[in-house]
Amino acid sequence: MDDILVLGLGNLLLGDEAVGIHALRRLMSEHQYPPEIAMVDGGTLGLDLLPLFQQYQRILMIDAIALEQPPGTVQLYRDQDIHAVLTSKLSLHHLNITDVLALAALLGQSPSEIVLIGVVPECIELKLELSPAVAASLPKVLETATSVLADWLSNPV
Repeated sequence: MDDILVLGLGNLLLGDEAVGIHALRRLMSEHQYPPEIAMVDGGTLGLDLLPLFQQYQRILMIDAIALEQPPGTVQLYRDQDIHAVLTSKLSLHHLNITDVLALAALLGQSPSEIVLIGVVPECIELKLELSPAVAASLPKVLETATSVLADWLSNPV
């Protein structure tokens, strides 16, 4: 298995639903990462992501999540806690991500660690920009992602 995958998720046409893609792009443009870290725009691929979940030991996902918290709130979830937060479907790709997690486990090919950085959206409608609240949360998302990656790099599987 390969080492680490950072997976940005979301639909670029639906405003804050694309926060994972925007965060991934910022990570790629603002930081240099070693070759053991792969960066992938997962968009809304859903079940097509299964090979990636079988290929990598550790996966960091960034996505919009439905929570009863203020827009722009950033939360970190690990492993089994991810299933619980994705049960409130914000987007169709959440159903597919939970299916991918279940299929990888069923096949005995799950990553050893999965982390989700979730951001509460303000506006999910046809537009290309993030809302001010979600755009303002991006530095915290990047800081959280960088912290997770640094921890993984300093503690190999």
